[in-house]
Amino acid sequence: MTTFPTDDLHSMLQPAWGFAEQVRAKLLKTIRPLATAGWVFRPGPRAWCVGEQVEHLLRAEIGSSKMVRKLIRGDYRTREVPVGATLYTGDLDRYPYGRLEAPHDLTPGPVRDRAAPERELEIAHARFRAELSRFRGDDPEALRSPDPATGDWFTLGGWVKLQAWHEAHHITQIHRIVAAPGFPR
Repeated sequence: MTTFPTDDLHSMLQPAWGFAEQVRAKLLKTIRPLATAGWVFRPGPRAWCVGEQVEHLLRAEIGSSKMVRKLIRGDYRTREVPVGATLYTGDLDRYPYGRLEAPHDLTPGPVRDRAAPERELEIAHARFRAELSRFRGDDPEALRSPDPATGDWFTLGGWVKLQAWHEAHHITQIHRIVAAPGFPR
């Protein structure tokens, strides 16, 4: 896995990115030893396999990267956080949701050979990092936008932490798949 230095990121974004890097390393450590049979194993009839979990995470990171780009570009500068809305910041210390239905754009398609999604994970992660490095303002927490899927609001640092916590949430699900009865060893 390529790791990226944090010294060109705003100091307030460095801890969130460092956490995202730690979680990504855990994801890769979890999925890389799996054989093809483990990549496509379904623990239940409607359950996602590991390959689908990874495809979902890839799509989610691409979406988070696009949101970061829009925030830094100023697309949400005139939008105010509605009174009573939930706002998550770079201090987000847990995945804020339980089990949610994946938005249509984040629902995985057919399971692909594992090499392509693994390669694309690295590309998406690098793109996400590049988008973050474009922030040159004083306070990344001043940039805020709504999550189209939930209506909750996130700051720039909050989007980074959401991406990392979401990935950690799915790593837990992958561990459950690997521990399921019938998982090919």
